[in-house]
Amino acid sequence: MSDTVSTRPARGPLKDQTLRILRDRDVPVGTVLDVGVCHGTPELMRVWPDRPHQLFEPVAEFADRIRHTYRNIDHELHGVAVGDTEGSAALKVASVLPDMEISHSSMVEGAGEGLRQVPRVTLDGFLEGRALAEPFLLKIDIDGHELKVLRGAARTLARCSIVIVECQKSELVQRIAAVQAAGFDLFDLSEPCYYDQVLWQCDAVLVRKGLLAEKFKSLSGKVEPGMYETFRG
Repeated sequence: MSDTVSTRPARGPLKDQTLRILRDRDVPVGTVLDVGVCHGTPELMRVWPDRPHQLFEPVAEFADRIRHTYRNIDHELHGVAVGDTEGSAALKVASVLPDMEISHSSMVEGAGEGLRQVPRVTLDGFLEGRALAEPFLLKIDIDGHELKVLRGAARTLARCSIVIVECQKSELVQRIAAVQAAGFDLFDLSEPCYYDQVLWQCDAVLVRKGLLAEKFKSLSGKVEPGMYETFRG
């Protein structure tokens, strides 16, 4: 099986390629929900430039750059944190990159010097009553609190076709399991990142089970050798 050569372009763990495959297979997306947009999510912009993007980013300093980046795409920017409760959140900002004043932010408990208070919403509460095209593509990348977003999105997940979650290796299993429990199946693990040659994180891409079965063949029953591929970098 491993010696079989596919006649299709080489398949690799790249987000652009992963998302393009989903679009080419007509997995439906009505609206992109981008939680933790930072300065922008280029792969979502490239693959779904014709869909409205709802952008969630609590770092006020990023707002002007985000609006400029999305100037040619239908979008709304919401300066809020997203979690499992509504109210306010303490936000810690930091930089691990020498050329950026702020490169990362995360919600923390309590109060302290250098923290800022920002509004916090749940996706279920925020989206209630909003007339947005469905189904949703939900992407979550908020540096450690992804499970909280998922806990506050039970009704939202039922309206999604695709979910993308950044997963550090320490929470890879938990985050994938949380989305699977909402009726999704793993489609890909894309763009693995390494620190000192050790896996650190990747993006888990999950598709609603019924759609995955409808749009793609599974490795069961009669095997089609040309469908089998091994990534060789």
